[in-house]
Amino acid sequence: LPKQAVIGKMLWERYYGHAGSESPLPSSVKEIMASPCPFCAGKQIKDTHLLALIPSHVGGKALTLDYLGELIQSPRGGVHGTQYRGDWHAKYVRPAIGSQSPDSSYWVLMTRNVLEGSRSKSYQDQCALVARHQGYTVPGVLEAAVVMLLHHVRSGERLYSDSPLMYTRCRESVQSCQRVVGGFSSGGLHVFNYYDDDSFFGVAGLRKF
Repeated sequence: LPKQAVIGKMLWERYYGHAGSESPLPSSVKEIMASPCPFCAGKQIKDTHLLALIPSHVGGKALTLDYLGELIQSPRGGVHGTQYRGDWHAKYVRPAIGSQSPDSSYWVLMTRNVLEGSRSKSYQDQCALVARHQGYTVPGVLEAAVVMLLHHVRSGERLYSDSPLMYTRCRESVQSCQRVVGGFSSGGLHVFNYYDDDSFFGVAGLRKF
């Protein structure tokens, strides 16, 4: 598999600490990565997606958004440190999801950009757009954050950035408001709630293995 398309155990351990056992990938993963992208004509999945390990533990501690927020500030080697910015500490953001952790490690395959045609739509319409493609769903906050932050620590590139401004809506919600992740700037990654259907709120596509 092309290294630039994979965020695996070795990358976690290079920057953040022991990531436990790596859950197995399907035997067809090479064929999946080389197959045509369902969202971008003329491109392969390896060109438009990132394959990322979501470990249950890092450095002996359960992986949560709170803990990930600590790790990203001081990666080993002192390269590309960052933080959460904006409303992360707000009443309805961090307390509700900051301590949630996956029961076991797994892999996700997530688009590097929001899906074409997903901006300026309601969350329901965005879900319907994603569901047209077999195996795909809307990402969770932790999944989206891992893809964006782990890619950043190894490359310095900010996906879902502030220029052009881009966010993905995520599965988690509070009071009928979806959480969004993105707007990744030099000040950090934005994780917050938003109620309106603004033009820069799109949605990523994600497959789980």
